[in-house]
Amino acid sequence: MKDLINRRNFLRSSVLASTSICTGLPLSGMEFFQNNIAFRKEGSFSFKLGDFACVCLSDGGHSYKVEDFFSNVPTNLVIEELHKKGFPTDNVWTPYTHLYINTGENHVLIDMGAGQLFNTTGELLTNMDIAKIQPESIDKIIITHAHPDHIGGALDQTGNPAFPNAEYFIWKGEWDFWYSKEAFEKAPRIFIELAQKNLDPLKDLMHFIDHESDILPGIKMISAPGHTPGHAVVAISSGAESLFYIGDVVLHPLHLENPDWLPIYDIIPEKAAQSKQKICNLLSETDAWVIGQHFPPFPSLGHVTRHESGWEWLPRKNS
Repeated sequence: MKDLINRRNFLRSSVLASTSICTGLPLSGMEFFQNNIAFRKEGSFSFKLGDFACVCLSDGGHSYKVEDFFSNVPTNLVIEELHKKGFPTDNVWTPYTHLYINTGENHVLIDMGAGQLFNTTGELLTNMDIAKIQPESIDKIIITHAHPDHIGGALDQTGNPAFPNAEYFIWKGEWDFWYSKEAFEKAPRIFIELAQKNLDPLKDLMHFIDHESDILPGIKMISAPGHTPGHAVVAISSGAESLFYIGDVVLHPLHLENPDWLPIYDIIPEKAAQSKQKICNLLSETDAWVIGQHFPPFPSLGHVTRHESGWEWLPRKNS
């Protein structure tokens, strides 16, 4: 219990620090951000998956402390690896990438953005508008998990659903966790309060999923607990093509190549490791496309392959 409390206090202090209003990214990180056109200008990326029309949508992103994304590894070792990959080394910049799917029958959105959680987020609705996707057209929303950067944009400024015609899907264990006493032992209160505030107005529109099956034609939720107790991956297939939206099963490509490197944000680290193994093995055994929601650069789209004792991220090549 002592280790759990220490971990929770560490996470809380980190969250409070990162949720304060920022004045800007550190210099080298800001230079990377400004010089990378994929971060600066691309708010959407359209592609076809079989008969489905898909759009990766940016909600912005956030700069995290290196030691928070890689909490059990010497920082100098992480910095060395970040440098090798061409990433900033004084922070970990991650995009917040969401997915829209037009199946021909349904207009589906996966997760709802962070809203105004940071001064570098809240761009989802703007980028939807640019892509000619109206919030009113969304009729199904799948929630991978209820962390603030995934449900922070659920409500508009009046407290009503930002997607007024949608019904919602969430793993039942995820919903139950954020309304449990256990949540106060394992998650920061600020996370719990935001989850309840944003989920409460959606309760009567929510489908609670408790087994792996198609929730819509060609769309399935796969249980992947650990990052949160009810975290889920979304598998999409049309014709001979498939795509996995992995949410926060893996937060950064370096977590693929180094499976033992852990972020502080996994609520149940042992289960998170098991889910990573399960999902990444599945991804590497197929030729499926993958959206690593926080994988830089946007549109966070690529493939996962086997690599030594772990896996490797092969991002889509910019055309």
